[in-house]
Amino acid sequence: MANLSGESPFIFEDAVPRDKFFDRREEIEFFVRNLRAKRKILLSIVAPLKYGKSSLMHRYYEILREFDDIIPIYINLRVEDRPIQLIVSVLENYGFDLGDTYRRCLESGSLRDFFIELNIKLKKKGVWLFLLFDEFHLLPELIRNEGFYRDFSDEIIFGFFRGFAEGANMSYVVCGSIIEPLMDALDIWGGRFQIIYLGPFSKNDALEMIIKLFAIGGMNISTDYAEMIAEAAGYHPFYIQYMGHQIYVEGEINRRTIRLAKQRLFEFLSPLFFAYLERVQELGEKYLGALAKLIRNEPLTMNDIVCLGKLVRIGIIRPKNAKFEFVDPLFRRYLEHIVNNLEPTEVTIVGHWAERIVGNYLLRRGYTPYYSHDSKGIFDIYTKINKRDVGIQVKYSSEGEIYLSESEAEEILSEAKNLGWIPVLAIVSKQIRFYSDIKPGKYNTQNGYQEIEDAIRNSQFF
Repeated sequence: MANLSGESPFIFEDAVPRDKFFDRREEIEFFVRNLRAKRKILLSIVAPLKYGKSSLMHRYYEILREFDDIIPIYINLRVEDRPIQLIVSVLENYGFDLGDTYRRCLESGSLRDFFIELNIKLKKKGVWLFLLFDEFHLLPELIRNEGFYRDFSDEIIFGFFRGFAEGANMSYVVCGSIIEPLMDALDIWGGRFQIIYLGPFSKNDALEMIIKLFAIGGMNISTDYAEMIAEAAGYHPFYIQYMGHQIYVEGEINRRTIRLAKQRLFEFLSPLFFAYLERVQELGEKYLGALAKLIRNEPLTMNDIVCLGKLVRIGIIRPKNAKFEFVDPLFRRYLEHIVNNLEPTEVTIVGHWAERIVGNYLLRRGYTPYYSHDSKGIFDIYTKINKRDVGIQVKYSSEGEIYLSESEAEEILSEAKNLGWIPVLAIVSKQIRFYSDIKPGKYNTQNGYQEIEDAIRNSQFF
């Protein structure tokens, strides 16, 4: 067990600080390229909760500060109840005196003169104002509460802000955790906003993040274990942080703590996923049917495409390369069980790379590999084949041969009997071989069954 003295290096409660910001290279390069080409930018970051939107916004803010002709103002509308007053106070630090204008506009309840004067001053100084609104959909309500446009609708107020930016030295970068009202707000701009749909990390960046954060915490992690965590978390940045923290507080990195962290993650996510499912069901069965087709990679009708387009607006699906994909791979796995009439539970190919090879083999044959919570670690994978429950223990051997001790064989058979599962031993070498006749002794890939169905068909366990 590691000797840990500091606080956990994994952060899942707040925005990630600069020294622990990983990935999003593509999004950052896209932003910088646009900045170098022109200063006029309307950009929205779209993703569900905990996908790193605020962290990316903070990174954009830091980049903007590096330009001499840009004044960036980050406005977190979750905590700033007077956004225009904040803009005035920040601009004072840059030599803009707008206090009297702000007070006159507050008396009249209109922002028109404020933004006219602001733009005149910006152009006179040859600078651009970048307003970075976090939780953009809250802006109209806060503008009304501050004393402006009290009798106007959200749509009209967003329309004003669109008008204020037209022809002005002003750009917006926005995001929001509740996607549907955010998308409604963006509609008012008539497609002028560029949209970045955040997705999971790449494999390499996820591994870099895991290895570096554990190192910061004084723990070394192997690439194999880092891959287990990344894949179990669906390469989702928040899920990786959550699992990493759970493992860190356990004080050791092994298959037991990784699986424990995965189980805790699923317990955390279950109510969130159930809420997503309820939202889909509220829309109607045709929406669930469209998602089922997407999961099964079946041809989509025009009605399916319309349904999936609606689900983009609530953050379940995102467009990618003229197609649709699930934003959250773990929710996809969760929903896969629902549409296949299985109990919704944590399912994934978790563990050593050999286990993932067996899991992928099962997926190709149309079976779903479950992480086997119930077997207390005896079996690595649970699956259902021809309506029969199957527990698989996976072994790797570079020589294509393993030895099963008497105690190991007894443990497998005892747990299989207890659970009512058919026990299968899978040996992974240059090929996979399956064995259902579990007993002490040597096993090698020169015999055994090439297909798991044959091993089950010939099992004498029950």
